[in-house]
Formats: sequence, C-alpha cells, structure tokens
Amino acid sequence: MDFWHRARLHQKTLPGELQPLTLPQIADRLGFGCYSTIPDFTDCADEDDMIDRGLGIFRLKVLPYRVHLRNVERRVTRSGRETVVEYHTPKGSLRTAFLFTEEMLEGGASMSWQTELAIRKPEDFEAAGYLFENLEVEPQWEGYLARRDEVGERGVVVGWLAGTSCPIHHILKELMTVETFYYALADYPEKIFRLCDQMQHLYTKIQEIGADGPAEILHLGANYDDAITYPQFFRQHILPVLRDYAAVLHGKGKYLMTHTDGENRRLIPLYLEAGFDIADSVCPHPMTRLSLDQYLDAFDGRITVWGGIPSTLLCPDSTPEDDFRRSIDTLIERHGHRPRFVLGVSDMVTADAALDRLEYITSRVSRIQ
Repeated sequence: MDFWHRARLHQKTLPGELQPLTLPQIADRLGFGCYSTIPDFTDCADEDDMIDRGLGIFRLKVLPYRVHLRNVERRVTRSGRETVVEYHTPKGSLRTAFLFTEEMLEGGASMSWQTELAIRKPEDFEAAGYLFENLEVEPQWEGYLARRDEVGERGVVVGWLAGTSCPIHHILKELMTVETFYYALADYPEKIFRLCDQMQHLYTKIQEIGADGPAEILHLGANYDDAITYPQFFRQHILPVLRDYAAVLHGKGKYLMTHTDGENRRLIPLYLEAGFDIADSVCPHPMTRLSLDQYLDAFDGRITVWGGIPSTLLCPDSTPEDDFRRSIDTLIERHGHRPRFVLGVSDMVTADAALDRLEYITSRVSRIQ
C-alpha cells in the first residue's frame, strides 16, 4: 500500500478519513495485514543517505545494517530533481546520476531512476573495485525493531538485506545497463569477476548480520527474469547463493524470502533447487505468462507464495468490475484453504487502484469458512 499511499498524498486524493492515519492504521481500517517487506526508499534519516544509490548502496532507517564509504572523495550536485554524484579515487573517477520524474512521483515511486550508471567503459571497473573494497558495514537494528514494534501483530516485518543476491547480480542490476553488462561478460569477463571478488565482503557481511539478528525472515535478491537472469546464469551465479544462505538461516530457525515478480516460467525448477522459503510478490497472468494455479501447483508444500493478485485487477481502466469480482471469487474458491499461500497484491497497489476493490477482497477473505 505504500505506493498507493505516497501517490495519493502527492496527488492530494487520499480519502479524508484516511488522511490522519499511518499505514499500519490504514491496514487496520481496511482489514488487511500491514506490508513490511520491501522498504520505503524515501524513509531516510537524512537527504544524503541516498547519495550512493547509483552504487546500489542504500541507507534506510529500517535496514539491518549501514554502509560507510571510506577513503573516497565525493562531489554531489543537485539540479532540480536530478542528483549527480562524482567519485574520485586513486584508481580513477566514476559518475552516477539519478532523479525522480513527475510521473514517478504521481505514481508513488520511492526508488529514483538512474540516468547515468556507474560503469560505462572498461576503465571504470578499477574505480568501482576501489570503492567497494573501501566499504565498511556495521549492524543497525534499531530502525527494524522500531518498525516491528509499530506493526505488532498486523504483519511480519522482514529483514531486507538487498535487492540483489550476490555481487554479479548487483553489477547487472545496479552498475551497468543489461546490454553493457552482457557484452562485458563476453568480451572481458576477468574484469567482471575481479569486481565480484572486490564486492564479496559486502555480501558476506550483510548476510552475517541478517543471520545473527532478530528478524525471523530475511530478504535477499529480487527482480529475476528468465530472459535477463536466464536459467544458465541463474544456476551458475544466483542459485548457489540462495541455497547456501537458506541453509544457514534454517540452521538458526529463520526463513529466506526472495522477490520473484518477473517472468519465471523457465526459472521455477531452479527456484525449487535453491531451497528458499518464500517467493515474494508472485505476479501471475495476465501480467506475466504463468497462472497462479501453475505457481501454486509447482511450489506446493515447498515454497510459500506471497502475492497472487495482479495489480491490474484493482484498476478500473484495466479490468472491468465483473471481471475483477469473478477473478477474486475464483481465486478464493480454489485456493482459500491452500497452505503456504499469503494472499497479496503483486507487485504493488498502484495509484489508480480503486479502494472499493481492496475492500471487496478483504470482505471475500473474511467469509472463508
């Protein structure tokens, strides 16, 4: 609901009775659980906490850790909604830039759009490696615990570690365009893998912090797609990380969640091999090719499905009322008693979602016998 809430506040269209309420209170009012999985990336203690967003480094109050960048000169320039950050190191300089457009603000986005990525040419790898070698990571559980106290029994507050599962996934998603990354992987893989080695201590540390902390569920990795993180790539680079971390967490009585909101048809068998516990934000047909039934049947008894309602169902311009009600009624009739299924909207409740459709879902769920 945080996208919907931010958008309606920005548009000044939040219903009057909800205006004085926090999101947990809105969840109470509307009769659903309070979502606390992917963090709100605008929830920073200081405006400078997001200046390293172009490196895929986030400093949020709710994160279980905080990253410090040492021995680097930063130069930050803000112009309108765009932020440009230049990093000067003994190994060279990098430049990143990111912004919020009006369309993004209207839609409730909390993650800025990168207009300049950190690595654009082969020489940039040296400077990037220096930056990541000079990171320090320390535990920071105060914000997580405060959020857990605020949410209480309304929902599960997940310990969010990263939207990327490992260094090579981080490079692909945060530091390079997809095209540039795969050309580099073919033309000079040694630079990619050298940078992975220089980044590994970051991932080792955040995984240790998560495993040793108070969170029952840890979130690692997101936004897989069977064309971009295609099966061979996923098997080689991502699957072993998720499998090994799941084993560590299981040994401590904890669970591993990963965010699977993309096209997953060819990745389903690999998810089962990876051994994680929760597939977050499962987004079925018509927004992707797989139906909810296919997900639930494939994961049955092994992976919890969290999600299942395509966000387009909530939007009157996308789905007629009769089709919306028929879809929800069918879903609940088929799967209302399905174990390991947390019903939710995938990937977000959008700004144009109709409030009465959310209320219809909660009323139907409340009638399950």
